[in-house]
Amino acid sequence: MPLQYPLAANARAALDSQIGARTVAEARELANGPVELVSDFLRPGPSEREEVQGKAESGIARGFVQLYEDAKGNPVIAVSYWKLVSATKTKAKTPPPEKPPTPAEDHTDDLYFNKPGAKDAAAARRRRKLPDPNQFDLFGDPDET
Repeated sequence: MPLQYPLAANARAALDSQIGARTVAEARELANGPVELVSDFLRPGPSEREEVQGKAESGIARGFVQLYEDAKGNPVIAVSYWKLVSATKTKAKTPPPEKPPTPAEDHTDDLYFNKPGAKDAAAARRRRKLPDPNQFDLFGDPDET
């Protein structure tokens, strides 16, 4: 049986859902609208722990639930499901394109480099290392014999 994620509005509803889809196209068709694959965490209280634990175990068998424990040893249930997206949310996700703000002109180089190209000339001087005239040449020129 292939992995199918349930269609639901939230993680608790996903544990009860019997409707599942393997792909986003299949989930959109079943939901008659946009969906997104999300993972939410449930931290059931002591009163509801056994009920949620039973539903989670059936979800583990279907493959969309994972069980964890927090630092105190309480169960944490991770549920992956196709979340139904409302039409207003999809419109809010795509805001109209805005012009990026133009950066302010930076004048910090004017303090050290007055002339255009002076910065490049200084970098070139640093790169070019002159040979030391006092250095002995251990290997002679092959043409000299």
